[in-house]
Amino acid sequence: MNQQVWWYLSRSSGIVALVLLVLSLVWGVLLATRVLRPHDRPAWLLDLHRWLGGTALVMTGLHLLGLYFDGYIDYGFTELLVPGTSEYRPLAVSIGVLSFYVLVAVQATSYMRRWLSKRAWHSIHLLSYALVWGAAIHAGMAGTDTVNRAYQALALLLTMLAVAATVIRIVSPGRTRRPSPA
Repeated sequence: MNQQVWWYLSRSSGIVALVLLVLSLVWGVLLATRVLRPHDRPAWLLDLHRWLGGTALVMTGLHLLGLYFDGYIDYGFTELLVPGTSEYRPLAVSIGVLSFYVLVAVQATSYMRRWLSKRAWHSIHLLSYALVWGAAIHAGMAGTDTVNRAYQALALLLTMLAVAATVIRIVSPGRTRRPSPA
């Protein structure tokens, strides 16, 4: 097998993971705020949101696998899983490692939602905003495709989507509770 396969796997899966994370954030905001009512379908939005987040986790796993097997930079489990241990762009890689842990926490608590209080689940889920921005910063600082015009256009589009989703979430914070009957 061509040794560059691992490098291409790492690059492409990292980019796809970032796209999926931003889309998951957008779908989560659409679901939480219901700004598209009456045209949205909450069950469909929730299913797509879960699929995007789960697939982002799989793509991040492939990103790590590609880095591990690529021979250009010698990444071991320590460099991939412990912030500050990579010799290659240590700050950027540390941000990526921390973003990975936040992704795992958000996904794990999503699967355990029925056993968590709403407040605990919501608090952890709010870290999704930091996750998306951390992953974007990691890609911009450690990614090797940042000089590619197509990647730059994609990064700009993803940034605009994430900013728009964040602004919508702030401006339209979510469903309002109905007052309880007296």
